[in-house]
Amino acid sequence: MKSRLIVAILGIPVLIYILLSGGLLLLLFANVIIGTALYEFFNMMEKSGKRPLKTLGMLLGLSIPNLTYMYMKGHDFGELLPLVISLGVMLLIVSRIFENCSEEASRDIGGTLLGVMYISFLFSHIIAMSFLPQGNLWILTAQLMVWVCDSSAYFVGLSTGRKFFKRGLSEISPKKSIEGTIGGIFFTVLTLGIIRYFFYLKDSSLSFVGVVAIGIFVSATAQIGDLGESLFKRDFKIKDSGNLLGGHGGILDRFDSMIFVVPTMFYLLKILFV
Repeated sequence: MKSRLIVAILGIPVLIYILLSGGLLLLLFANVIIGTALYEFFNMMEKSGKRPLKTLGMLLGLSIPNLTYMYMKGHDFGELLPLVISLGVMLLIVSRIFENCSEEASRDIGGTLLGVMYISFLFSHIIAMSFLPQGNLWILTAQLMVWVCDSSAYFVGLSTGRKFFKRGLSEISPKKSIEGTIGGIFFTVLTLGIIRYFFYLKDSSLSFVGVVAIGIFVSATAQIGDLGESLFKRDFKIKDSGNLLGGHGGILDRFDSMIFVVPTMFYLLKILFV
């Protein structure tokens, strides 16, 4: 408990500063999160007996946020992203061909690509979002909504004790309840409404319907993102993705929801505003 509190006290103000700063600092942050989360994901694969192609997977994964940044800044190198992904996929296959080993090749290559697309491709949308109007404020809003969703779902589920719905939300994570999910959605929508009408997004043109829609989608995808990582951990028979953050687990444990929320909010904002 003490280590969790220390990490929260020190980490939250730093994270808020980074999200609001944007630019190269946000790019560095995205590289650290993606690189560490990929490393954790591949380690979990290895502990379960699989053989991910870690070096190629890390290089391919880290190329995505950097090329995304270059593309959004208008640099010619940004146009190379589809080429790099294509070459990366081919190199993963070629590396196993030169190993002359076909045993579980599809499993290991597929698992490597899963890690890259799941972690790097999805989370790299945080770079693209920062280039939208008020993008950094929306990134901060996404993170605040995730925190509220996680906390409210936990406390509502704990307090109601499945009084209304006897079965849990999913066998993948038996402790999660339907009541908690509904509570998470309600308080996430409420949080966005408060921010929109009383705080730093007062000048936004987002309508009440937009607030409700974004709140519902963000809450739903945040909880799906959490279940998604639980799905992989159950498959790999691992409790936490790592121990870098002490009682908070690994980086992937802390950012599993944001991995799903960032692309969701990015495309919703593009539909509503651009």
